[in-house]
Amino acid sequence: MLTVYHTKKEFEASDCRIAVLPVGATEQHGSHLPVGTDTIFAERYARELAEALGAYLLPAVAISSSIEHRKGRGTVYLKADTLALVLRDIAESLRFSGFDKLIIANFHGGNWIIKPTVRHLNRELGDFQTILLYAGEVARPRYHEIFNHVQNDVHAGEMETSLMLHLHPEYVADIRRQHEAAFVPQAFMDYFDVGDITPDGYWGFPEDATAEKGSKVLALMLEEGIKYIEEVERVTKQVKARNSREAGQ
Repeated sequence: MLTVYHTKKEFEASDCRIAVLPVGATEQHGSHLPVGTDTIFAERYARELAEALGAYLLPAVAISSSIEHRKGRGTVYLKADTLALVLRDIAESLRFSGFDKLIIANFHGGNWIIKPTVRHLNRELGDFQTILLYAGEVARPRYHEIFNHVQNDVHAGEMETSLMLHLHPEYVADIRRQHEAAFVPQAFMDYFDVGDITPDGYWGFPEDATAEKGSKVLALMLEEGIKYIEEVERVTKQVKARNSREAGQ
């Protein structure tokens, strides 16, 4: 694995062609989790991915698209199109310096702009491939194996609080109970700030969190993330082989 602590000479001596970019957020996570929660998770997840892949671990994008949390003090956000441009520039610079692949390890659900950005990059940058890996989504089909709540556990709930209890229990404060929290559809964040929907800014069931669940879900996210990357690579080879055959006809 390569990091920003390696030199130009060490990069030149390496055959590393894959970069992993952690993307987190700086946004309120209720009264019990830090505003840097998503970035803390993204950095850890991306590091484990980079180690497994022998990749170049990039510094995290710690400020992203969090406008839905703007009323929570401590939240800092980019506009969605700004984040898209940042990711575009990062991908183009990696391609120029000889890398073949960028894996975006995203840990914030509000970064929806990344998906169309990745689609465009994969059409515009030739053989350079950008893969979006949202840890929560690749593992979500198996959440029922670990958590009591799969539905309506959206933000700073059972999953995220469990993960923080596993990684940094010293960062987990007392939970302020929300006695009348309404579970509206998650898409309603298009219309309302999270602070308008939930009394303390969290959306889910943090009271059911445990460090053991956090350890299990991190392992699950890594397992499913590697599977997803391998499947993208398998289909990529398949498509290239078919296109090559058709071009030769």
